[in-house]
Amino acid sequence: MKHLKLSLKQNLYSHGLKPFKFIAKKGRNFKADKSGVAAIEFALIAPIMIGMYFGLAEIASAISIDRRVSHTANVVGDLATQSTELLNADVTEVMAAAVRVLDLPNVSDVTIDITSYDLDTNGDVRDLGRATLNQGQALQPFNPDTLDPRILNATSGVVVARIAYSYTPLQLRFTNADIDLKETFLLKPRRSSSVPIGDDPAVQVNCTATNVANVTCG
Repeated sequence: MKHLKLSLKQNLYSHGLKPFKFIAKKGRNFKADKSGVAAIEFALIAPIMIGMYFGLAEIASAISIDRRVSHTANVVGDLATQSTELLNADVTEVMAAAVRVLDLPNVSDVTIDITSYDLDTNGDVRDLGRATLNQGQALQPFNPDTLDPRILNATSGVVVARIAYSYTPLQLRFTNADIDLKETFLLKPRRSSSVPIGDDPAVQVNCTATNVANVTCG
């Protein structure tokens, strides 16, 4: 060990450097060396940028699904109000069209509800029938008392189209919980003053769907 120290000391002196000056010089060289700055900055910023990217991806996906839910509710109401009545077979066609427009992989997570109302001769709200896809999952019965008199009046009834969908974020799971997406559209009948729903409006039409090509109502 003693010989090693002497050899190192002799080597430093042979280059014209004293030990402390040699160390100081190396320290200045290390301080001036910028070759690793970019790698350090990337290591600090990359996790933040990656997290923001995947977070925005989930937000964009949720917004896209929400727009589809809103559009489908409009389609359901629009199709329902183009008829003078919706028999069970007509309800099946409307629900099938809605499922295709929504275009979701898991139809069982979607609830679609169509209700129709008008006013009787005494001015009381009259229920003209209801049709529901995947009954009771996310939508409670609609309260017609909340309808504005300018929408439901003596001259015209109203069709209420509602959709609910429990959206599960991407498998990245930056959002911890499912997002309940809901939309309600109120539309006036186009070809009649009101639109009864079902073969017997007193009996609710219940529909089921396993996929976009298999919708049944009865």
